[in-house]
Amino acid sequence: MGIVTALQKRTRARLLVLGMIGAAASVSALFGTAGTAGAAPLNCAATKDHQVEHIVGLGGCGAKAGPSSRATAVDQSGTGTAVAVATKGGNANAYNYQPNSTALSGADTGGTGYSFSTGPSAQAVSKARVGGLSLSVAGLAGQAYAGDGGVRCDGGFALAYDSPTSQFCAGSGSVWVGTPHR
Repeated sequence: MGIVTALQKRTRARLLVLGMIGAAASVSALFGTAGTAGAAPLNCAATKDHQVEHIVGLGGCGAKAGPSSRATAVDQSGTGTAVAVATKGGNANAYNYQPNSTALSGADTGGTGYSFSTGPSAQAVSKARVGGLSLSVAGLAGQAYAGDGGVRCDGGFALAYDSPTSQFCAGSGSVWVGTPHR
């Protein structure tokens, strides 16, 4: 019975991750064209020991990748920030879609991190490590963190998942699920 229970837990965790990635992709598709009117997206992508930065007006992006690593950062708001840094085979991805918001993603040792800020005044931070997945999505005035020490969610809307700690949180306002809520 103990083996079946462990297998069921892993299966549930994997389904949860796939669902969260699907939700994040849906949210990014929904808000992908939002932002300041007339603002062109700022795209920063780096691989294999390269670094790229773009700053236009009040918006900016930056991507830095070490050997065998990949970093992608996109600011579509014109007044926000997206930064991604990857080392030691990591894959970091940061996407900011709204004004006055920030998406930060770091990844090392084969980890994959995704951060999406999809609402105004949002902050999404992910730090993936040791081959794990860290995902953070912050909406209107939300703060989402996934990385060392697990996850934290707060504010208007937030969702976070960290595979190395098997923690997740999601919610809005006074309604929260998962572990822990700040």
